[in-house]
Amino acid sequence: MGNFFNFFLDGKGHEITVAENGNDARKAFQDFYHLVLLDLKLPDVSGITLLKEIKARHPDTEVIIMTGYSTVKSAVEAIQLGAYDYLEKPFDNLDALEGIINRALSRALAKGEPHDDEEMVRRKATLKKVGFVAGRSEKMQRLLTVAERLAKKNITILIRGETGTGKEVLARYIHAVSNRAAKPFLAINCGAFSETLLDSELFGHEKGAFTGATSQHKGIFEVAHRGTLFLDEIGEASLPIQVKLLRVLETGEIFRLGGESPIRVDTRLIAATNAPLEKLVA
Repeated sequence: MGNFFNFFLDGKGHEITVAENGNDARKAFQDFYHLVLLDLKLPDVSGITLLKEIKARHPDTEVIIMTGYSTVKSAVEAIQLGAYDYLEKPFDNLDALEGIINRALSRALAKGEPHDDEEMVRRKATLKKVGFVAGRSEKMQRLLTVAERLAKKNITILIRGETGTGKEVLARYIHAVSNRAAKPFLAINCGAFSETLLDSELFGHEKGAFTGATSQHKGIFEVAHRGTLFLDEIGEASLPIQVKLLRVLETGEIFRLGGESPIRVDTRLIAATNAPLEKLVA
């Protein structure tokens, strides 16, 4: 049944999520949907029970009940509980099926998106500013809540996750909701530089520190003073670089490459990796 609706509605330009059972449906309903097609006969939960949960969580979601001939009575009960309409299986008239779905969607779209409180509006604006595309799922909202709590603390943060999961964007969000938001956010990939060049990029160098160093150069720790520095792929940094990073965390001081005097910096460090650091240390 799910495959049929996926094919039928996707061809009409709709975005479809298919849940084969009640457990999968509950996970999906962490996000908001304008319309739900709900079979009363699910393998693990009553459709009526699921309908009540949907309407309690998302009252603006329209629900169309699907039922066999023998369960029309239950479908009527579903209407009384807030369902938009019911469809009897099998679906012989596809035009009528499409008509009911379109009417339910029109009604749902007329209501607009679920109402956002002031906190959600602020959060959405910040997410948009940093390019963070976030869903309304409970897990995503928990992640953002944790990020906001960490942002208020002047601590170093390590973000772990697979490549392409948005670690830098999350770091930008943490910076954007912190008291450092008005100061620079700088990002660097530790795996993209040789040890000498990474040393120079991070901590700067004095004139003549190495071949080609024709002038003094400030590192991004200095440039990001009072702001945030994001170090991606921190596990790719060499041990000497990691020792220098540890010194910055412990003392708040850096030495430019070739320099002799410490330089005070107030730069928040957020690092990220997709590597199992514990195994690398072991």
